[in-house]
Amino acid sequence: MSNSLLVCHGLRKVYREAQIETEVLNDVGFSIDAGELVGIIGASGSGKSTLLHLLGALDEPTDGDVFFKGQKLNAMNANKQAKIRNQEVGFVYQFHHLLADFSAMENVAMPLLIGGISADKAKSQAQSMLDQVGLSHRYEHRPSELSGGERQRVAIARALVNKPSLVLADEPTGNLDHKTALEIYDLMRKLNKESGTAFLVVTHDNELASKLDRCMHMQDGVLELVEGA
Repeated sequence: MSNSLLVCHGLRKVYREAQIETEVLNDVGFSIDAGELVGIIGASGSGKSTLLHLLGALDEPTDGDVFFKGQKLNAMNANKQAKIRNQEVGFVYQFHHLLADFSAMENVAMPLLIGGISADKAKSQAQSMLDQVGLSHRYEHRPSELSGGERQRVAIARALVNKPSLVLADEPTGNLDHKTALEIYDLMRKLNKESGTAFLVVTHDNELASKLDRCMHMQDGVLELVEGA
């Protein structure tokens, strides 16, 4: 427990509309240690993305708590949560969410600029991060000029540029062909080992999930450890 980076317990999420209640998560609890590469597998609609939103303080649980580095994340005010998202937690999505009018370098620099780092320093760090993901030849290219795999590499560089303790990746290879998907997973593994950043990767691909340190299975809002993981 002393090495646990993130701990959640008793997480429950219920959406209410008029008189209708929909339970999306039911009594979810687990922990992630610093530097781990952890997967959550499950079918679409099983609650995986909702869980990531709670862990990243993008949504509030109906019940239960999320602790990040020993602090109760869901008890913090919005400003403190935003600071942790900017400096401590990176996000990678199935759809890269890059800004279309900005270059790869500018997209990667954005979290640094939001955090108050000077433009020159942000540019230098963004370029260094793009070098690490193999895109030193793509600094000035806009998202429309990049392949799907290159766009995801930019998204991963953006997630890691602030040297976060944890990256939450939601179906990061969902829109990629199998070969490119494997390359992206290999890249995440490489960056995980080099930087010590923990990754929590949500996926529906069992083969890719098997490459992670350990894996859990989400079904109908319930999370269970995968046997043998």
